[in-house]
Order: sequence, then C-alpha cells, then structure tokens
Amino acid sequence: MGAIEQSNAIFLSISNGKICRQVLQPSKTSVTRVNKNGKTVHEEFYKGWKGLITNIGIKEHKEYGKFWCVTLSDKDGDAILQMNYSSGYSSAFLKTLPNIDLKSEVNFVPDMKVEGDKKKTTVFITQHGQPVKWAYTKDSPNGLPQLKQVKVKGKITWDDSDCSEFLEKMVKDTIIPHLPKGVSTAAAKVPVPAGAEEADDVDPNDLPF
Repeated sequence: MGAIEQSNAIFLSISNGKICRQVLQPSKTSVTRVNKNGKTVHEEFYKGWKGLITNIGIKEHKEYGKFWCVTLSDKDGDAILQMNYSSGYSSAFLKTLPNIDLKSEVNFVPDMKVEGDKKKTTVFITQHGQPVKWAYTKDSPNGLPQLKQVKVKGKITWDDSDCSEFLEKMVKDTIIPHLPKGVSTAAAKVPVPAGAEEADDVDPNDLPF
C-alpha cells in the first residue's frame, strides 16, 4: 500500500457531510469549538474539494483506528483528505475509484443525511462535468463481497471486513501503480481528523446508483 509522504500539505477531514480544515488561529470563516478531549479547535468548512488524485494510503491511529488518506493536488499544493477506514464516505469513494480518470482533476463532495437515529454518509465524485458512477453496486457487485450480519454482544450488526479487504487490495493492485506519488514509502505524520469523533453506521442499502 502506498504511504502518504510527509510534507507541508493541508490536512482535511469530513465532519457532518462537509470538508473540514483545522486552522491554528481563528479566521473569517472558521468555527471554534471544544472537542471531546477538552481542546479548543478552529475549523473551516467547505462543500467540497477539487484536485488531482496523486496518492492514496492508510494511516492508523492508536486511539481512533485506521483512516484512508487521499492526496488531492493542484497548482497551489497538496491537500491530504482523511476518511475513517470503515465509513460511508470512504466506501463510496473507493467504489467509485475504478471509474475515475486518474489523469484529470476530480470534484470531491461529501454528503450526510440523518434518517431516524442513523447517519447516511456518502461522497459524490464529478469529473469532466459529469458524475462518476460506482464500479461496484448492489446489482453489479463485480466481485465485491456482500456485507455479513453478525451478532456482537447480543446485537445484530453488519460486518464489512471482507468488503474493506477487497477494496484495499483493489487500490493496492490497480490504482497505486498509476499514481505519481504512490511509490512513496515515507510514513506520514497526519493529525487526528475532526471526523474521528463522528460515528458512521454501515448500511448495505446506502447506495446512490
């Protein structure tokens, strides 16, 4: 798996369906809050982010677990977008990935809807003025394993382990070799994403196409 280079990149996460960028000092557009660790943080929120995908990797945090890290580059530099490893955001992105033209910029727009007590999260990718559809769908899985129902402490839940492993292998085998920064072996020092505090339920019916 290609690791993310250590750099002066902007670090982004996704929180409540918006791209989130933490800044050191309050800005004209930032929102200030106290996180669950009692730290005051300043965050700017954006509807989406645009750039060329130049690297994809996985980072593991000892407290919050694994994250997908996607480098989006443009003329102003790099932005590293972090998504929970097992989330609607990362799942939607990875299922779209095989249909993305890796030589052209993408528009990355997250979305979140609340239905009852559950959050439905996804991302929409557009390119060349058109939406990019998923390569793996409920009707055409193309080898993607199905989610499994398992019982954990008496509660029935969905296990996406096989699906996640399949998508991780797909990225390693078919995407990383075509990315300009995918050959890097330098470990990334990325901060804890704002979205790490946000729960995200796995739902096998959360499909946009």
